[in-house]
Amino acid sequence: MHLIPFDPAVCKETPSPQNTILTALLCIGTFLSYLPQHIKIVSRRSSDGISPYFILLGTAGAGSNITNIILLQFIALQCCTVQTPGVCVASLLGIVQVFIQGSMFYITFILYMWFFPRDNKYKTVSTAAASSDGNGTAANNGEPAEENRPLLSPGTTSKQPTVEWQTALWVTSAVVTHATVCILMSTLLVAVVGPYAAPTRTWASLLGLFSLCLTCIQFLPQILKTWRAGVVGALSIPMMLMQTPGGYLFAYSIAVRPGVNWSSWISTFVAATLQGVLLVICLVFDAREKRQRAVIDIPDTHAVQPSEQAAQPSEQASSPQA
Repeated sequence: MHLIPFDPAVCKETPSPQNTILTALLCIGTFLSYLPQHIKIVSRRSSDGISPYFILLGTAGAGSNITNIILLQFIALQCCTVQTPGVCVASLLGIVQVFIQGSMFYITFILYMWFFPRDNKYKTVSTAAASSDGNGTAANNGEPAEENRPLLSPGTTSKQPTVEWQTALWVTSAVVTHATVCILMSTLLVAVVGPYAAPTRTWASLLGLFSLCLTCIQFLPQILKTWRAGVVGALSIPMMLMQTPGGYLFAYSIAVRPGVNWSSWISTFVAATLQGVLLVICLVFDAREKRQRAVIDIPDTHAVQPSEQAAQPSEQASSPQA
């Protein structure tokens, strides 16, 4: 199959200085915005409160987005061979920006699994020592098993994985499988038909659409889990405060890149909108938790103090009997 050759003439178009500065600031801001979430999980030593489906959809969307931007801007990688280092770096900032965002979410996934609450991994199941038939009666005398259970010898206990832990392990397998498919399929297309051929561009657009679909529903499991729990948990409000407005700037900076279509930035725009919804919910729950803690910390002036409780028996003992 004839490969489309690389044309250095297309490398004359370079990003504007304004867009280069904006993208560089967004790269730094994206990196810093994820740090509060990582720090909170590590400091709590628990990822409790984070939905495994939120992690699955986020990592799959991030991986698809990274592959999409690399394939669509493959020309920027080849243009570096004929450009000055400064122009090359400016041209690659779009790829770097998406790569940083995806990598930081993958780190969130790793921390989620590493600090998964131990108490939520396994449950203890007791097994009765005596066997019973299908009608729930003891096999030795035909009497109800529930009535004879206290008279039997203690049964054995075993640990079984919880549904939540099994879901987390399934999420890990799905994330690894998705990343492997993206890498192998993209490498195969670039090597066989070339980065500018129609099949490669179609594959890149499909990844962008797939990322869009995942992003549209990514925050729904987390919104539902947080709403049902009524607590913020391991979610970081400072992270969302930085990422929600930054997401709109992120989408804009990608959209104005040469050679990029709407499939590369629309998922980031939708993510910023849904993250704003989650942010509002977390702010409401966090304010409620602070009010509850403030009420608990207020001392009750009408309550009997421990010193007074200790003095009352001694006073009763010293008083004369009637």
